[in-house]
Amino acid sequence: MTRLFNRFPRRLAPWLLALGLTLSPALTPTLRAQAPDEATPEAGESKGRPWDGYFGTGVLIMLALFIVGKSARR
Repeated sequence: MTRLFNRFPRRLAPWLLALGLTLSPALTPTLRAQAPDEATPEAGESKGRPWDGYFGTGVLIMLALFIVGKSARR
């Protein structure tokens, strides 16, 4: 009897996972990145501060290189 209870979840789990992954796109509402009524900016017109993103990316790259270099010395 205990063997049945130990094996049953192991056999059922992959089927439940597959069912959940298959049905999840069909059951979730559609999400949009922007509202459909917003107009796209003209060519050459920019909004926001792109240099902040470039600086942040550079800091993350330097941190990753520092960590890799520090661990390579050991």
